Amino acid sequence: MRCHRCHGPANVEIRRSRTAYCARCYPAWFRQQVQDRIDHERMIRHDQQVLVAVSGGKDSLALWHALTALGYRADGMYIRLGIGDYSRRSQAKSEAFAEKHGLKLHQVDLEQDQGFTVPDLLETRSGKPCAACGTVKRYHFNKVAADLGYEVVATGHNLDDEAAVLLGNVLRWETDYLARQHPVLPAAPGFARSHDLQSGSVAWFC
Repeated sequence: MRCHRCHGPANVEIRRSRTAYCARCYPAWFRQQVQDRIDHERMIRHDQQVLVAVSGGKDSLALWHALTALGYRADGMYIRLGIGDYSRRSQAKSEAFAEKHGLKLHQVDLEQDQGFTVPDLLETRSGKPCAACGTVKRYHFNKVAADLGYEVVATGHNLDDEAAVLLGNVLRWETDYLARQHPVLPAAPGFARSHDLQSGSVAWFC
């Protein structure tokens, strides 16, 4: 398997486009995919301040890195969810990434600021805090954006996860959720304009 650009040995295969890239050429291709998606959906202007919701995982950190490399004014935001070792590791990774690249990282501590953590939100029936966790995170993303003057909130998700959510919403016919599953959510009272750049097998959503 050869790199589509330099014809050297490839490290990453892009099945949807039947191409592959080496470790040296792949980052440029990745950033171009981000820029193409931004242009296609008219997501962000270079004069806007962007708040990137980061979890410490590869998807959100890759998005943050790509946006800054493309010249966008992007700061990060991390929420301390209080999920044991997972939260401690993800917080450390987010902080290390911001420090390494000289970027600003805002943080919200649920236990300190709100008096609860995500494990406290377990649903009685399912035993899972997923729905409540998502609501809490979206609230704080928008609150921080509004309080600090960010015009856009950007999130990065794995396309495999996005496809699973789409399938689940179709099977349950969750029309409200289906209507909102779009790369761009317009600004509304109390909500910043929101953009979701998904990657999975490094393929961009839409």
